[in-house]
Amino acid sequence: MIEEVYYKEGGNVGIITTIDAKCKDCYKCLRTCPVKAIRMERGALPHELHARVCEERCIFDGSCVMVCPQNAKKVASDLGSLRPLLGKGERVAASLAPSFPSAFPDVDPRVVPTALRLIGFSFVQETAIGAELVSEEYTRRFREEDTPLISSPCPVVVNLVERHYPEVIPYLAPVVSPMVAHGRYLKQIMPGTKVVFIGPCIAKLGEREEPGVDDAIDFVLTFEELKNVFLQAGVDLASLEPSRFDGAVPETARLFPVEGGMLRSASLSTDMLDCDVLTVSGLESCKEVLKQFIRGMRQGDRTHLPRLVDMLACEGGCINGPKNPSVEDVYTRRARVLEYVKQSSDDRNQSKEADAQDVPERPEIPQKLLERSYRNLKPDVQAPDEGIIKAILAKTGKHSKSDELNCGACGYDSCRDKAIAVFQGMADPEMCIPYMRERAESVANLFVASTPNAIVVIDEDEVIRDLNAAAERMFKRKKGEVVGKNLSAILEPGYFRQALQEKTIVQGEVCYPDKELVTYQTIFYEPSERLAMGIIADITEERKRERRLLEIREQTLDKAQGVINKQMEVAQKIAGLLGETTAETKVLLTNLMNTFRNEGESNGTSSR
Repeated sequence: MIEEVYYKEGGNVGIITTIDAKCKDCYKCLRTCPVKAIRMERGALPHELHARVCEERCIFDGSCVMVCPQNAKKVASDLGSLRPLLGKGERVAASLAPSFPSAFPDVDPRVVPTALRLIGFSFVQETAIGAELVSEEYTRRFREEDTPLISSPCPVVVNLVERHYPEVIPYLAPVVSPMVAHGRYLKQIMPGTKVVFIGPCIAKLGEREEPGVDDAIDFVLTFEELKNVFLQAGVDLASLEPSRFDGAVPETARLFPVEGGMLRSASLSTDMLDCDVLTVSGLESCKEVLKQFIRGMRQGDRTHLPRLVDMLACEGGCINGPKNPSVEDVYTRRARVLEYVKQSSDDRNQSKEADAQDVPERPEIPQKLLERSYRNLKPDVQAPDEGIIKAILAKTGKHSKSDELNCGACGYDSCRDKAIAVFQGMADPEMCIPYMRERAESVANLFVASTPNAIVVIDEDEVIRDLNAAAERMFKRKKGEVVGKNLSAILEPGYFRQALQEKTIVQGEVCYPDKELVTYQTIFYEPSERLAMGIIADITEERKRERRLLEIREQTLDKAQGVINKQMEVAQKIAGLLGETTAETKVLLTNLMNTFRNEGESNGTSSR
């Protein structure tokens, strides 16, 4: 069943949320996040940290969702609001992203519109229609303007510019995405229709609510969600017959989801030697190009900037989006899209030859509906001074440059970057894994070193793996002499052997007469490491005290016996005067002596 816990309605709930119970302090999302939009927050337990998405910094590329090993990141869903509309038979249009052939690799892509109609969509069309409108706008701007442009179809790229590189906003093409263009087109030709965009992108959930473009799309579904809806509805794609999409038919704009597809759709050069155009995919490459634009702006030199950059956040293009359920590699996905484009082109040509009326006209839309603007959304954060940075570094034992390992285990590139994040409330000092390990080891070592009890660790072959200083003193053997040797070299192995065999805790007393040593041993078995650890207490002095008490008691009893024997003579005379027999008096006194001895035994002071 599809999980419908997180709904994105009115912007009240985050697009990406964290399930605290599953978040295990691994920092993998932070290490992967290209813009460090993860805030580490304290949990209920000591040293417990949870990774939460900081939406004002997030670009919603979905990397944290994809890499989380515990599935602790959940993406908002519109399914809860959309299902009732589909069930009621309302007029709902599907705008299917052009990367869809890569999401359903085992079937003919043309069965997908059939399946969408089966689950309740009344109108099914390719988002590539909107891509054609957008391509034409890019073609016009490229020919009429000489200002360098960065493409804007990718909402992750738009988020990256607005939140982290706002200096580049003047170069960000003021053109809506194909999703928005198509949504506006559908609402223009079918007023009152609810429009659902279906694609592989998490960032589309945020784009549909962006001021200025929030009129185009009512709901967003991911390919992953759509696949699950088909499964729930019992729709078997492999058993369906192919069918056409409704209305107008796109052409080369179906190439939009692959790297360089937009340039091809806009009839612009895709020659890698052409300096006027550039295609980049992958966030690291996008960030480098944006930095190049900033350098050019600061130096007042735009001569080395390309006139148009087709920028895509996902490596290889939208076919590699975070919510594409396909397990195929990006090259195979690309091949599937290209094959579908070729097949659709052949079908279109055949339809034209058979009946020109069978192919609807390409749509038109007012130019103003293809335009948009952007905002500077970069968070206003304060940078700490050097003194504060040093104070934060000192909290994790970094008092000099040599202490700064810059290992990146916490998710930040350097210890100083992490210190700045701590100051800004994004990180916690305890995120330093080497420091926490060193501290844990030092506490454990302090305990092991300071305890008066001997600690001996052996493996399943009864070979000594480690022992502490107390064990060296107790058994008068150096650690280097016995580690790697059999346990019997220093200890009676009986209780250790029992713990290894029964895999449980064993306790008991063991004497070593040759060492004048009496011990009480508690042996633990550790299943994950398959080791036995013995905690051995020296109870020699305790046993000596017990023996001394026993000797004193025996001496006291002997003296008491002598006194009693003497008193018996007197008792016999008295008994005779009272008319009692000597035997009765003897029994009475004997019982008294036995009671005295039994009390000593119950107090643990008699020998066995």
